[in-house]
Amino acid sequence: MRPSTVGRRSQAQQRRNDRQELLLATVEQLLTDRSFRDLTVADLMAEAELPRTAFYRAFPDLESILLLGIDRVSEELGAATAIWLNDTTDPIGSLQPSAAALIEVYRSHGRLLLAFAEAAASAPAVELAWQASVAGFIDLATVRIEELVAGHHTALDHPRATATALVWMTERFLLESYGRGPALPDATAAEVLELVWRRTLFA
Repeated sequence: MRPSTVGRRSQAQQRRNDRQELLLATVEQLLTDRSFRDLTVADLMAEAELPRTAFYRAFPDLESILLLGIDRVSEELGAATAIWLNDTTDPIGSLQPSAAALIEVYRSHGRLLLAFAEAAASAPAVELAWQASVAGFIDLATVRIEELVAGHHTALDHPRATATALVWMTERFLLESYGRGPALPDATAAEVLELVWRRTLFA
C-alpha cells in the first residue's frame, strides 16, 4: 500500500474520530434539558450545525453514541476509583478523595449516565456495555477487599458480594443524586459515600 493511501486513510479516520467526539459532546449538551428518549438525529445535527448525512458517517444510530460515551465515562470513573483501589498505605483515608473524584464525574456527566439507564431498556448493546463496565469495577473492588482481608485490615466473609453491593449502591446513589436531580451538595454526597464504605469495610 502506498504511503499516500495510508495517509489519506489516517486523515479520514481522524476526521471521523473528531466528528464522533463532537457529536458525543453535543448529545451531552442537549441532555441537559431533555431525556435521551426525546432526542432525534435531526435535533442533534441542528445543534452541531452539520448536515444529517454527517451523522451516518460517524455513527449507525443514536445508541452508538452512548456506547462511545460509556467508554469515555468509564475511563474517568476508573481514574477516580484508582485513588482508593491503588492505595496500599491508607485504605481508609483514601476513601474520601476517591468518593470526591467519583462525584465530580457524576456531576459532570450525570445526564449522560442517566441516558445509559434510559436506553438500556430498548438497546441491549447499551445495557450490556454498561453492565460490563460496572462488572469491571466490581472485579477490581473484590480484589482490593480480598487484599485487605489478607492483610488483616478488615474481616469480611464475602468479598465479592460486598463489592457488588457497594459498587451498585454507589452507582444508584450517584445516578439519583446527579442524573435525575436535584443534586446533593458535593460535600454531603462524599461524606455519605465515605461513611457507607468505611463502616461496611472497616467496622
